[in-house]
Amino acid sequence: MFNLSLEILRDLHEEHAAMLALLERLEKLLAAHGPGDPPDAADGDTAALLDELATTLGEDVTYHYAFEETHLFPRFAQGFDPGIPGMLQQEHELIRPLAGRLVALVAAAKEGGFSAESWGQFHATGRELVEREVFHIQKEEMGFLPGLDRILSAEDDAPLRAAYAEIKAA
Repeated sequence: MFNLSLEILRDLHEEHAAMLALLERLEKLLAAHGPGDPPDAADGDTAALLDELATTLGEDVTYHYAFEETHLFPRFAQGFDPGIPGMLQQEHELIRPLAGRLVALVAAAKEGGFSAESWGQFHATGRELVEREVFHIQKEEMGFLPGLDRILSAEDDAPLRAAYAEIKAA
């Protein structure tokens, strides 16, 4: 792993790592329970995973994506390569509805458990989300964050961190 010089970039990297760990847990649940074998949504580990998924996915596609799109994509496009932010933006647009569907399915499961049909939908949506989000994060980790590290200055760090805090608080 490269060494990021700005705290805002390290924060984003840490959020990526946390998301990857969560997606790995989701992937294990999906592997343990095929499309026709719903888990008990009230089981301790499953319930905890569902709660974390709802919270983390809701926050990630809201504030993390908004911050990147508003504050980082334009800087990257001007200072490095306009194609990469465009590609990442398109991926955000594909991931947002998947995350929204998964969060809605989690809410329904928390109310009354998984039916065979709702689990099948959760399973398919979860698998697609894992695939898309992992690939997206890998791109950001391999190209986007290192590129930002080259074009942003130390003076950019505090204002960007403040802007991110403001988006999170909204």
